[in-house]
This record gives sequence, structure tokens and C-alpha cells, in this order.
Amino acid sequence: MEYWTHKYTPKKATDVIGQFENLKKMYIFVSQFPRVRKRAILMHGGSGVGKTSGAYALANELNLELVELNASDLRNEQAVIDVLGSAAKQASLFGNKKLILVDEIDGMYGVKDRGGVGAVIDVIKESKYPIIITANNAFQSKLKTLRKYCDLIEFKPIPDMMIISRLKQICEAEGIAYDEAALRKLAGSADGDLRSAINDLQIMSEGRSKLTLEDIKLWGREREENIMNLLKLVYKSFDADLVLTTSNYVSDDISNLLLWLDENLENEYSKKDEISYAYNMLAEADRFLARIRLRQHWRFLIYARILSLVGVQQAKNTPNPKFVSYKYPGVLLSIFQRAAKRKKMQVISELATQKLHSSVDRLTKDFWPYFDFIQQRNPEYAEGLLEYIEPVD
Repeated sequence: MEYWTHKYTPKKATDVIGQFENLKKMYIFVSQFPRVRKRAILMHGGSGVGKTSGAYALANELNLELVELNASDLRNEQAVIDVLGSAAKQASLFGNKKLILVDEIDGMYGVKDRGGVGAVIDVIKESKYPIIITANNAFQSKLKTLRKYCDLIEFKPIPDMMIISRLKQICEAEGIAYDEAALRKLAGSADGDLRSAINDLQIMSEGRSKLTLEDIKLWGREREENIMNLLKLVYKSFDADLVLTTSNYVSDDISNLLLWLDENLENEYSKKDEISYAYNMLAEADRFLARIRLRQHWRFLIYARILSLVGVQQAKNTPNPKFVSYKYPGVLLSIFQRAAKRKKMQVISELATQKLHSSVDRLTKDFWPYFDFIQQRNPEYAEGLLEYIEPVD
């Protein structure tokens, strides 16, 4: 099965939706390198907003050889010098100019203690080729010095209407009829993440000739139930074929499934050899996912699925006869809580602009921390503030 996120990946810069100004800045930087103000770009923003695909589309359009490196594999100073340093100095094998992409710099391991970020800066200073770096959060303390050597470009969430437009194009290309409301629901659930919306559309469209709003509503109610059923099959059975088949109907990313398995493993398994074997299988699955991120070798995905799901399933000697209530992964719960808080902060700041005559960004930085404190200590007073700043119809 070909993933639609790859089948419909942008081939040129104008195909990257919602990021026109950012792509224009990238084009100017790459085409004018090395006659640029700063010798690298640091693109930052959430998942699925076009950072990596934008770099690929630009390289394709300008006929550049793109060399992608995942920062999670640049674990220390020497690794950066050997891998990134070589790529930044060696000529292209094909005689083309090169564009170097360092993906997920905020995911580097051990950089604080092992000089990894410092080594990246040294490479930037001496590179013969333009370097584009991506990060979800460019304002981590460990990236403070790196920011001085990069032009920062923020990729904001993609507007729902643009996501809906792209989903319509894909539906028409795949011959899938749709209700407009169904696509609006998918786009709204993606929270500005186009990749997530396309993945959800592919999952929902499988075996259907038309996508309706009722299909989306039922799917939303069944998602968590499907995960729970999958966990039961992993922990309570030995049927590997059934586990793999069921996993095809669970929409969560394989990385999230690893978190579900990790969170609940020790509640199901009690013997040391079972726990040890299961964690070894999860570690091996994670290793394959790292290779996928680094080299885009998606054929490795089946190995990650088998190692994680079947590996953990077969680790036990006998199933645990006790009922276990599976817990939501703490990491995912923390991410969702932070996202909800950011959304609330954004809404309050947008409301306050009309009464406090300031920008959303300024209010987010200066108003929200005080309001958050007031809300914790004096909820009634905070409610009064909200009534004051809410615009009158």
C-alpha cells in the first residue's frame, strides 16, 4: 500500500500549501547562498505543516541534491563532524549543487553534555552548501546559541480551508465521493497538521466509495476502542496474524502505539524475562523507526510493526488472567494537555486584543502568565476579567 502522504507529496514549492512567504524566504536563501546574512535557516513549527516537504520540494524544483540527516542520529560532537561535516564539505556525487537538511534538531540526544549543537554551529560556519534545519520548538535552551547563526522561519498551522481544499483534490484523484461536512470534520480534527489529515483520510476511505459525516463520527468514537482491543490482543493472546490485521484498523501512528505498549507493559507482565524481552523488542522497533526518519526507507515499517506488536505479544509465557485497565500514555497526555492550554491561551489573547489594544503575541507573552496565576488563585476574579475582555456583539 502506498501512503498518500508520499504519493501526493509536493513536487515544487508552490505545491506546499499555506506557507507561501516561508517558501519564498527559503528560495532566496538557497539561490543566493553563500551571499546571505546568516549561513543557515532554522525552520520551526508543529508536525505536518510543510517544513520537511518544503525543503524537498525546493530541492526538486532547483535541481539540487538533497542530503537529509536526522538529528537523532547525530548523538555527539564526533558524529556531527563525521556525518554532517562530511556532507557539508564533499562535492555531490552527481555534479549537482547540494542542499543539506538537518531534521528535528530539537531531538538530538545528549547535545547539552557532548557538544553536538556546538559542532553543528562549526559545520554551519564552514559549509560549502546551504543548510536548512528543522525543529518543532526552536526556543529550547540548548538551541540558544544555534539561533544566533540561523535565520528563523516559523511554519504556522495550516488553515482548515486549505486542508479541506487539498483533501478534495486527493478525493477527486482517488475517485472517492465525499460529503463536504466530512472533510471539514477531518480538517478540524487535524489541528493544522496536513499530514495527519491526509493519513486520516486514507484510513477512512479504505473500502469506501463515498465518505460521509456519519462515517467520521463513528470513526472518532471507535479510535480509542480499537486501541484498547489491540492492546488486549497483544497482552492476552498469541495470535500474531490477528494482531497485525487488527493494527491495520487502528489509525494511531506506530510511534504512538509503542508508547501505549510501553505505558501498560509492566501492568500485564510480571516476570523479569518477559519484561526484558518485551522492552528489547520495543527498542528494536524504535531503532527501525529511527532508520525510517533518517533515510525515508518506508519498507522498514513492517519490521517496526512486527517487532513491537508481535514481539511484545510473544514475550509472555502465559497471559495475565487478571483484568487490566489500560492507561493512556503519559507522554501523549502531557502533549494534549499542553496543546489544549496553548489553544485556550490563543483564544483569550485574541479576545483581549480588542479591549487591551495590543497584539496577540504580546498578550500571549505578557498577559497570559498573570491571568493563569489569577485563575488558579481567584477563579471568580478571572471570570470577571474574561467578561470584560470579551467583545460585545
